Amino acid sequence: MNTRSLPFAHADPRARAGIEPDANAIRSYFAETVDDYFVWSRGHNMHFGYYEWGMNPFDREAMVEKMNTVAIDALSLDDATEPRVADLGCGSGATARALVRRHPHAGVIGITLVHEQIDLGCRLNREAGLHRRIGYLLGDFADTGLASRSHDAAVAIESLCYGAGDDKVTALREAWRVLKPGGKLVVIDGFLRRNEEPSGLFGAIYRPWCRGWSIPGLARIDAFTTALERVGFEEVKARDIFWRVAISAAHIPWVATKHTITEWRRHGGNLSSWRWGHIAASWLSVALGLARHAFGYYVVTARKPLEAS
Repeated sequence: MNTRSLPFAHADPRARAGIEPDANAIRSYFAETVDDYFVWSRGHNMHFGYYEWGMNPFDREAMVEKMNTVAIDALSLDDATEPRVADLGCGSGATARALVRRHPHAGVIGITLVHEQIDLGCRLNREAGLHRRIGYLLGDFADTGLASRSHDAAVAIESLCYGAGDDKVTALREAWRVLKPGGKLVVIDGFLRRNEEPSGLFGAIYRPWCRGWSIPGLARIDAFTTALERVGFEEVKARDIFWRVAISAAHIPWVATKHTITEWRRHGGNLSSWRWGHIAASWLSVALGLARHAFGYYVVTARKPLEAS
């Protein structure tokens, strides 16, 4: 698997005003901060962790890898079929690496806007001896260019938040198109729990948090699950795992503070605006998580019907 490039797609013109993705901003943010994520995870996992009773709450790497396990379990892959999986917004491919370790006969194609992530991912895959099972496309997960009905499953961990609209329906339509009949979609991400626009103290935290991580806006969980059904998915389920994620989120103040001091000293205080935004958003994540009335973190699963065209 060596596919490397595809043309970028523009944001869906039907997307709700104010939450349209800016591909250039997203690329710039992740290009500037690609190495920062090693501070969070040795394996370059770019998502929060999942805590289970009995785990060491100080072992962040075990928790972020456990989140990969949660996603892979939910995909319900059949090894007998040599499954093909699309990773929609793959980063450098940490979830893909976890998946092919678990399912050695599987193949994963990751889609990302950021060529620096692909360069890093190819290196990490070679070092792990997994490069023959993982490939990348440089492009938009809402317009992948992958063949229709070509993949057995699709996964998106903390990536569809970068899609257009408050229901991310454009990305969901693309996932539907790419999946084979019977294929499973697993989305793990933060979601808004209310339909109204964030306001007050929560809005004052939410908007700069989005800017710091170049996120156009989180999906609203009810709108998202409704969009899945409208696109044609069945067996739509959403499970809030906020408290499973909270333990790893509690690592943020220490990690962000230590990293800020280290980088400040290394660069003499001369950090790019993207890196300052990244650090600020990391801190704001803790405050955002305290707004349980408005924010949740969900595992959402859905299946394309066997009889679907």
